[in-house]
Amino acid sequence: MSRVVVVTGAASGIGFATAERFRDLGDTVFGLDIAPTVPDGVTYVECNVGSKAAVDAAIAVCAEGGRIDVLANVAGVVQFGRFETVTEEVFDRTLDVDLKGPFFLMQAALPHLRAAKRSCIVNVSSVAGRIPQPYSAAYSAAKGGLTQLTQALALELSPEGIRVNAVCPGTVATPLVDQVAASYPPDLDARVQDRLLMMLPGRAITPDEIASSIVYLASPEARMITGSVLAFDGGMG
Repeated sequence: MSRVVVVTGAASGIGFATAERFRDLGDTVFGLDIAPTVPDGVTYVECNVGSKAAVDAAIAVCAEGGRIDVLANVAGVVQFGRFETVTEEVFDRTLDVDLKGPFFLMQAALPHLRAAKRSCIVNVSSVAGRIPQPYSAAYSAAKGGLTQLTQALALELSPEGIRVNAVCPGTVATPLVDQVAASYPPDLDARVQDRLLMMLPGRAITPDEIASSIVYLASPEARMITGSVLAFDGGMG
């Protein structure tokens, strides 16, 4: 039977690749985003994940059939800059999308995940959610919170058979990361820049590779995996 899969951030990058992967498996896929450029064959649902009201409305659309089998929280924003330059607006936006968004999505989806039986959640955190990263205070705080939230919820939902895992990518070749690289302070220490961009020599991490890990964690083959935080960072961590 086809699964019902909800992917946030499905209009670009990792979210787009993840929605494609689930679609190609024959799943019924809903792609949540503020832009409609989701893959062909994926049902677009407009949603600003930083708004609880928008999240609740979007999940209601996705769950019209009564269940959700897989929730993949991929949507995110990246904040980069010196600590003292982070404004309240930037801080709030980062936490809204990267931490509050997944929190409220999981809350809204939970009754439908329970109805599905053997359902699962995969959150996309970051290497910055595992180890300290300079010049990304708000982002690291949000992703660190998401990593801990993943493991706490895995413990809470394990007795119900609902699995919760996270993927922590390093530097992935996406338009969002390109925007971040362009925002580096001009006087950034070269050693710090090397740390931020470090990856396996000559091989950038691709969105499709991260999507593969998400699909695996949502598969029957991963039925005994919950509370896992998968480092997919090319040796950054």
